[in-house]
Amino acid sequence: MAFSAKVLLKHKNLLIIAAWLLVMALATLQVAATHWHRELVAKWQVSERQRLTLEQDYGRLLLEKSALTAHGRVERIAVDKLNMMKPIDVQVIRSSR
Repeated sequence: MAFSAKVLLKHKNLLIIAAWLLVMALATLQVAATHWHRELVAKWQVSERQRLTLEQDYGRLLLEKSALTAHGRVERIAVDKLNMMKPIDVQVIRSSR
């Protein structure tokens, strides 16, 4: 009977050590997962800032494009810089195809 008590005590100690090692391994994995998550959130925040900047630039470019391609501006540049003039007589030629 004394022999089986020693064996049970040894198994109990081994079980406690195994459980302690498992807890330590899981705690280490939890720390690693938390660190990985924080890195991903930081990268996402940088990407979000870049997206907002690009979105603002795109809006400015659309506004600039509409200002530069306004019909009045194009006509004024054609007259002033290219010495173009509006046609006096317009003749439409149609193809017979």
